[in-house]
Amino acid sequence: MSRQTHTIGGKAQGLVRLQEAGFRVPLFLVIPAELFDPVLAGLPTDDAGIALRRERLRAFVLPDAEKNRIRETLAGWSFPACPVVVRSSVADEDGETNAFAGLMDSFLNLKTLNAVYEKVAQCTASAYSERAVAYRQQKGLSLAAWPAVIIQQQVAPVVSGVLFTTSPDYPQEMAVHAVPGFGEGLVSGQLDPDEFYPLKTSGMVHRRVVVPDRQDNPCLTNVQLADLFALGQQIETAFGRPQDVEFVVNEQGLFVVQARPITQPIPEVIVYDNSNIQESYCGVTTPLTFSFASRAYATVYQQTMKTLGLPDAKIRAQEDLVTNLLGLVKGRIYYNINNWYRGLQLLPSFRQNKADMERMMGLDEPVDFVQDTKKTPLQALQMLPGLLTNLARLVWAFGQLKKAVPAFHNQFQSHYKRFYTVDLGALNPAQLLDQKAQLDRDRLGNWSTPIINDFYVMMTNGRAIRQLRRAGIAQPDEFLSRYLSGDKQIESTQPVRAMQHLADLARQQPDLFNNLKKSDLSTLHAAVKTRFPAFYEAVNAFIDQYGDRTVGELKLETVTMRLNPAIFYQYLRNYLTAPGTARALPETESRLHREATDELAQLLTRKSFWFRQSTRRVLERLQQAIRYRESMRLERTRLFGMYRALYLAMGAKLTRTGQLASPRDVFYLTETEITDALNGYNSTHLADLIITRKAEFARYETDDVPSRVVIPSPPTNAVAPPERPNQLQGTGCVSGEITGEVIVITDPRDSLDVTGKIVCALRTDPGWAVLFPTCLAVLIEKGSSLSHSVILLRELGIPTIINISGLTKTLSSGQVVMMNGRTGEIKIK
Repeated sequence: MSRQTHTIGGKAQGLVRLQEAGFRVPLFLVIPAELFDPVLAGLPTDDAGIALRRERLRAFVLPDAEKNRIRETLAGWSFPACPVVVRSSVADEDGETNAFAGLMDSFLNLKTLNAVYEKVAQCTASAYSERAVAYRQQKGLSLAAWPAVIIQQQVAPVVSGVLFTTSPDYPQEMAVHAVPGFGEGLVSGQLDPDEFYPLKTSGMVHRRVVVPDRQDNPCLTNVQLADLFALGQQIETAFGRPQDVEFVVNEQGLFVVQARPITQPIPEVIVYDNSNIQESYCGVTTPLTFSFASRAYATVYQQTMKTLGLPDAKIRAQEDLVTNLLGLVKGRIYYNINNWYRGLQLLPSFRQNKADMERMMGLDEPVDFVQDTKKTPLQALQMLPGLLTNLARLVWAFGQLKKAVPAFHNQFQSHYKRFYTVDLGALNPAQLLDQKAQLDRDRLGNWSTPIINDFYVMMTNGRAIRQLRRAGIAQPDEFLSRYLSGDKQIESTQPVRAMQHLADLARQQPDLFNNLKKSDLSTLHAAVKTRFPAFYEAVNAFIDQYGDRTVGELKLETVTMRLNPAIFYQYLRNYLTAPGTARALPETESRLHREATDELAQLLTRKSFWFRQSTRRVLERLQQAIRYRESMRLERTRLFGMYRALYLAMGAKLTRTGQLASPRDVFYLTETEITDALNGYNSTHLADLIITRKAEFARYETDDVPSRVVIPSPPTNAVAPPERPNQLQGTGCVSGEITGEVIVITDPRDSLDVTGKIVCALRTDPGWAVLFPTCLAVLIEKGSSLSHSVILLRELGIPTIINISGLTKTLSSGQVVMMNGRTGEIKIK
């Protein structure tokens, strides 16, 4: 039947598409919606009109011509030896946003024509059932349903089930729920299914939950699960989006009964990785450091986009990306890898740049959730001028680094020296905020040179790696670490050299040497000032130059040498008390560098002149770019030192006004909260807020957190945690944290006053749809995450937990619980 000339409804359209794509679908015919138009014409959609529509459809008699068509078609299906099923296919059913899951009636095992004709009428009338109309009202749909009907050959199933080609809970997985026999008990929530979760990357079933009675004989074999995984891949590809697939398995094989779009939102899989950012922000940090670091990353990224010549409108469109380059996981700073990859899409050669960035960020395993956008030849041609412009601007910026880097240092040093002439303690709140605004504008707002050089390092390092591989070096990363070693011009080595020099000076003065080794560190700086003034000036010069370069230097809460000279003397004492003489940096070319250079020279003798020249040139450029990077990273350390000093001055100011208990409490506030407090806004609650955050971040110190965190992350097994008093555990289905009063419903005669309450039920079915919209949340003792009820709850965004052992016996109406729809935890208050 032509979809162009008849309205066959969403479900039937899905079956036709499955057939056309070559999937195995039980035979079916469709009674189009137009056939029922005459009995619905002119009827209103108020309550009386809805009731009249329902009654007229229930009494509908198929025309003789349609009965003949049905009879002739079914005869070719070996009917009645092979029964049929009658199912709805309303015009807007099984659409991209509206599933109508289980809201219209289906009828199985029909063996007479009269039964078929009768159930066709009842099926169309169910389009106006109370629950279907309530769903339309909830979704803002027209109340005038346009029902078509499917008559489908019934496959006698050994197993029936539901396959979500992408799990709405964990998009890394498919979800397969299956039961022996017919699947109505599964989708209605009346039967407990066997659950299987294959990983989408490999098809491996990495977790399963099997009904205890079937532990030794799950209803699906490994071969059938492999077939379902392949089917899911094919259907999702054919339909272009994740699908909710109903299937049956019998002796003849696997059949697809229906496929419809998954209507509930599928969360983005976000990957947080701290592979090398923990070098800068080791361990647990504070709210101030995270809020400042997030803003700093966003600011410099926006400057980079301006350097590339991106229009302001496009830069503004990246606001969500740049403000979420970092994430905070249990007090620790992570890269939001997804957004770093998305940023690379603004440049040509995404794949190559992606590999280069992964290498620079130290990612042990790549992330493939963000991929380059596939483009048609026309789209690629249209984008080419913009990409070439971006590339040209980037190459031009690379060429300017030789001038830009010294200019950056000169500008920075001018501001740096001026900053430390200001007595921050004497400034009022407005003046402190003005100092911060100057730093934001003049320094943080002029950070494009370091970020352009970072891009240059990334891309040049990638090119060097590829060139060295072509030269015959099997481990180019290891080779580069040797080749680049011992560079005296690297700024990161200068504090070490300066500390070695001060240690050598101290050794030349026995009295000073003994004092430095034995005196109380807290009073040592004052004692050195009195007794050894020349050395004291040398120490001050060191601290002025390198006083912010301390372990944890980018964490604003870190106490640095500049803030506490005792830290400097502890470092120096380490040099003085080391067995023998502290290991010194080489003053000439390092042995490792010489060996790497000789090794490369040997390999290059077999290469062409041009290859030798290009290899040496890329290595020279990489070495210079790394020198630039390290020198500007020291300026970054100093910039953080200036912000640290400013925020401590702000903390001292807020302490004097009684808003904080201690200046260092400022680190437990965000930048915005500090600004508001200095301006006199919303500061009465700060003391309690700080106490809460201190306790929270102290707890994080004892947590063991992996270097990579994936959200959402599927559980690795289905073993239930041990029982805990006043706490229940289930499976989170719809996220949301809710505290509220419970209403337990185990019988239709129970009170149904669910408004503003958390509904607790043994099971639910689609008939509950009318109750759901006014409740706070739903707890279900027995259920499937793929049942129609849970599908509806996901669509409505109502926090939901299922499979909570002993729920309805543990809780009573009127109790108050706190539930977390993501973790499945329920705490009884």
